[in-house]
Amino acid sequence: MTRAVHTASPALETTVARAVGYSLLAHSFANPDESAIHAMQEAAAAAAPFFADSALGDLCRLAWQADPEDLLAAHTRLFTLSSSPDSPNFETAYFSSDPTQQTNRMADIAGFYRAFGVDTGGTGFRPDDISVELEFMGYLCRKQLYAAEHLGAPRVAQTKKAQRMFLVEHLGAWAGEFGRRVATRAGGSQFYQALGIALEDWVLAESALLGVETAAPVNPVGGWPEPGELSNEPEGEDPQVFGLDEIPVL
Repeated sequence: MTRAVHTASPALETTVARAVGYSLLAHSFANPDESAIHAMQEAAAAAAPFFADSALGDLCRLAWQADPEDLLAAHTRLFTLSSSPDSPNFETAYFSSDPTQQTNRMADIAGFYRAFGVDTGGTGFRPDDISVELEFMGYLCRKQLYAAEHLGAPRVAQTKKAQRMFLVEHLGAWAGEFGRRVATRAGGSQFYQALGIALEDWVLAESALLGVETAAPVNPVGGWPEPGELSNEPEGEDPQVFGLDEIPVL
């Protein structure tokens, strides 16, 4: 994706940067097993040239310095509900404690993915997981690049409209608050403190770039109720199935 950076137009270069930025954030929030850490460091290498002297640039540097055991301990403390219910890393927890409302919101998110040929069912990821939502936005950025190079302005406009809608209705409506909570609860984890700050800054920058405003979550302060187990099985007709690392780069 970065091979054409020096000859691309400013608009295309911005879209490339956005795609790799979303990928870095997505992999940084994933459960830090060996493969996830490797993917995060690859994403950091791709993102670093675009984000010097920024919160995301700090994250790139820390990604290469991170100790796997420290990452796992901090990730468990921050995001496991039985350990800390204060910063759940999935969208539905920020809008309702009612299982029916949560299920409906999950279905809406999954439907958004299916409209673009993406299905997270069977991958082990919740549709509303922060990593999945971030990777989906990166996928839309890659769709925008492909449209700009091969399909023309109407398809570019379509992908940008989808990005604005998903940011307003889903990712942008909670990720900034989530990032703030991660940063303030990171304790001694420099990596997760930087990650929380980077995510909050990123959501603000994306909202400004796409010209949208996002509302705060329904429950922006206080402890979060533990949601019930929710199904993320796919509905409808046999769309293509992608995991976090399997969404194609167009």
